[in-house]
Amino acid sequence: MEGKIGMYKKVRSAFILMLGIVSVGLFQPVNADWAIDSDGGVSQGDPQDIVITMKSNPMSHPEMACLAVTFARSLSGGANVTLFVTLDGVSLADDSVVSSRRFKCDFPGQDGEILEISLKENLEEFIGGNDNNMVVCPLCWKSRYGEELPDYGVLPGAEGVDPKAIGKMMLDADKILDF
Repeated sequence: MEGKIGMYKKVRSAFILMLGIVSVGLFQPVNADWAIDSDGGVSQGDPQDIVITMKSNPMSHPEMACLAVTFARSLSGGANVTLFVTLDGVSLADDSVVSSRRFKCDFPGQDGEILEISLKENLEEFIGGNDNNMVVCPLCWKSRYGEELPDYGVLPGAEGVDPKAIGKMMLDADKILDF
């Protein structure tokens, strides 16, 4: 009988100790390596590499295309942002698709108002003359467009672009957002 009571006390003491450790751990402040930047937002010291992937066809999902480009454009102020179009999303690299007048995107203005701009304007503002900001999946592009080159973005494996650029882009990414 004494052995059972002694064992009970040991188990009870161990349980109380574990409960105490868990309780103390739950109420400790969590400190990450984040700093408030000059715009009042939270960021790390170095700009983050963010990849936004889009796999949906803009013709059937225009809002998704607008949102992906708007996110890319909005985040590019404080980060290195790459828009990576795959599957049916590669049609975002086709000017005849992007320039369709049916695509109207809402974009946040300076004073909080919502501006309406075309998908083409939104995309061209994001790219800003730097086609490297948009990478087109070469397998997806070729299966849909053959040997034609995209109007927007870079096509790894074409025109001197490293065919392994996609792997490096994905492995170096701090965040990947998918649309």
